[in-house]
Amino acid sequence: MGIHEDAQQGTLTGDTLARYLQSNPNILNEQDPATGRAPLATAAVAGFADEVEQLLKRGAKPDALSRDGETALLLATRETPRNLPRIVQLLISKTPAGSVDATPSGDGNTPLMYAVLREDIESIKLLAKAGASVTATNNSGLSAEQMAAASSNKAVARALDPEKEKWALGKLADTVVSFLRYIVAWVNKTANGIANRLFGLNPTLNDNIDEAVNDGETPNKAQFLENVDEFVKNSPLERFFKGNPNYIQELAKKATELKDDPNTPLGQPDLLPKTIKVTLHQQVIYCDDSSSMKRDGRWDAQVQLVKKIAQITTRVLPEGDGVALRFINQDVNNSETLSFQEIGNIVENMSWKPKGDTPIGTNLKSKILEPMVYSKLQPPALARPLLISVITDGMPSQEKDEALVEAIKECGDKLTQAGYPRESVKFMIGQIGTAKSAAAFLEGVGKNQDIADMVFVTSEQLDERLSAFKANESDLDRWLIETLFSPIKNY
Repeated sequence: MGIHEDAQQGTLTGDTLARYLQSNPNILNEQDPATGRAPLATAAVAGFADEVEQLLKRGAKPDALSRDGETALLLATRETPRNLPRIVQLLISKTPAGSVDATPSGDGNTPLMYAVLREDIESIKLLAKAGASVTATNNSGLSAEQMAAASSNKAVARALDPEKEKWALGKLADTVVSFLRYIVAWVNKTANGIANRLFGLNPTLNDNIDEAVNDGETPNKAQFLENVDEFVKNSPLERFFKGNPNYIQELAKKATELKDDPNTPLGQPDLLPKTIKVTLHQQVIYCDDSSSMKRDGRWDAQVQLVKKIAQITTRVLPEGDGVALRFINQDVNNSETLSFQEIGNIVENMSWKPKGDTPIGTNLKSKILEPMVYSKLQPPALARPLLISVITDGMPSQEKDEALVEAIKECGDKLTQAGYPRESVKFMIGQIGTAKSAAAFLEGVGKNQDIADMVFVTSEQLDERLSAFKANESDLDRWLIETLFSPIKNY
């Protein structure tokens, strides 16, 4: 078996690839006599992303032309059956800008045009971000822009505009809140105000959303739900609603039910939008389990806070969604969708770690940012913004003092590089305990201008406020949702 057969079968990696190069350093750009394609193009068309990555690292030329004058990028967008976004990303990273639009194929289609025809949203985004032309025309006189406009999938046209895509995630929570209010208003309008009578909610019907959803018509309930599902599938909302046709109905139902709950103020008119916006962020609670947490009732206070945060941030989420919980030193269930009950079971059966240190920045990166953010940036798969609540009682240890700030700054930089707004990940940082050194450290974090757009550091000690509201659960709910809302209120 030769190099082209190995490329076709996905075995042209590791030692096998090294042996071919050892015998012939120029073999990577030799064409297959049968297909006229170099090994890189063969691997790309076959859909073997790992193979493509290794070939590029070993020096395969991404802009090399096949016998028919096609680049690997064009062949992949036209033919590969799997892993297209990842392969496009790898090829673009090494392809000279002038070759992104190479169009030697018989119909004159560019790689972007093929991605549009296949409605491969992530590949379209990658190519558009790389500068692929949306106005160049093929042999039929059609551009990628025109092809996208003709598609019934509105997400195709939207993916051509990287700036709109950058905006979409940062504004997603606001968009969802507006959409939920619209649904409640539509129910009021068509059911004689039943939602208002039951839940005290009477938002104004948003004419712009109504036109987009119903196309100027007056549907019955069944048609309305179909229109809602179709609208969601063709908008940035799809990122959040995950293709679940019942998700938005469950979300709206739980949001309105808050108003009917006499035990919490979260459904009151001034707090409901804040409650929804907070809970539509992926919640991550990052806890301090260093040995100093055994002092002055700090651990018990943190347990109460964690349970309360989990309780109020899961109120409007449908079954199956939830909160992520991480500790500086100890490892627990790494699910991103823990329920309120699961969170309670974990923290009630834990305690601080004897001789536990406080590498808060180092483990923020390894336990939260790398698995929950960075791994989802390329190809873009960050479904919704994150709100990370950091609870700590002390100064960093076993790392430099700047590690926390540097980790947060790196997060913002990586988001920007991947085309997301920095505000896609926000941090609420609060102190437990009275340590002056910790207070000074956190004050410095809050004043650091490099991360000011991502971080809110509470001026109050969390355990002190928790104690003050001990006799009034409603005031505790109000204070906590306002605190959690603070990092995200300005975007």
